[in-house]
Amino acid sequence: MDFKFSKGTGESERQEAPGEKKNQSALLVLLLLLVGGFSYIYFFTGLIKPQVVPPPAAVPAPQVVKMPLPVRDGVVAGTEQKTDAAKTEPAAAKGTASQAAAVAKPAPVAAVAPAPVAKTALPVKPKDEPKKTEPAKVAENKVVPAKVETKKPAAEKTATVAAKKSEPVKSADNKHTVATAKPKKVTAVPVAATKADAGRNASAGSWSLVIGQYAIEEALSVDMGRVRKAGLTPVVKPGLRKKTTMNRLFLADFASRADAQAELTKLKRYTSDAFIIDQAGKNSVFAGSYLLDSRASTEKERLSSAGFAVSIKRVEVAIPTQSLTVGPFSDKKSAESALGKLKGVGIKAALIRP
Repeated sequence: MDFKFSKGTGESERQEAPGEKKNQSALLVLLLLLVGGFSYIYFFTGLIKPQVVPPPAAVPAPQVVKMPLPVRDGVVAGTEQKTDAAKTEPAAAKGTASQAAAVAKPAPVAAVAPAPVAKTALPVKPKDEPKKTEPAKVAENKVVPAKVETKKPAAEKTATVAAKKSEPVKSADNKHTVATAKPKKVTAVPVAATKADAGRNASAGSWSLVIGQYAIEEALSVDMGRVRKAGLTPVVKPGLRKKTTMNRLFLADFASRADAQAELTKLKRYTSDAFIIDQAGKNSVFAGSYLLDSRASTEKERLSSAGFAVSIKRVEVAIPTQSLTVGPFSDKKSAESALGKLKGVGIKAALIRP
């Protein structure tokens, strides 16, 4: 087959191509204008607004309805009786109020005598009266005039006071009769039994053994060791102050307290028993005070060798003592047995009963 191409067809195609391009560009420009206008209207004007979804309505909470409990038969009857009584009580109160008003109408008040009122007030003694009548009484007291009210309480008070006073007298009389009705029986006690009881009471009690009072610790410690050796427990108690002759090591008298204190500080380096006594305006310094002569002489020699010229002065002084005892014992026999044990150790003691 022979194909023939003419020159006119190519030129027409070339002429149509620029026209199509112009149409496409016009469409693009139109599309851009539409998009720009729509975006302007959406963002910068309020013509197109997003649809607002309303919030869901709150569901109300279910209400709980309380149902009344079923009432029992007995309770219903009791409530009916109470309502009937409540209905009857106001009626009775009204009746009594009308009666009281009728009584209060007559003018003379002298008709109300105090003696009959006292008699009527006496039956108040029983306490088992029904409580239903109390509201009626209250209504009567409210309706009665003031004069009648003032007289009735006075009569009632006197009646109750008289009743209260009379009742204790009766009880006292009854007690007296009961006490006199039962005479006491007097039984004869043998004389021998009373003597035996007296002997038992004398033997029973608190017994103690007093060994002695000590002013020297060394002697006290020695005797305490002997008591323990006898198998007993020594008891040391503070005793009385006892006047004894003491050996004081006198150093010197000083006019001023400062000089005496300075000498005392020097003396304290050699003995801890030194002290100062104010005598007739003078400060006397002593190196110590001793009960035993041997101890005073040895201490004097020791201080003299240290350069302190001391002299012994005898003075009567009341010094504290310590009491050494054993016990107490529950009976005399045990105390006597303990006394025998102490004698076996070489300790003399006195048996006492405080």
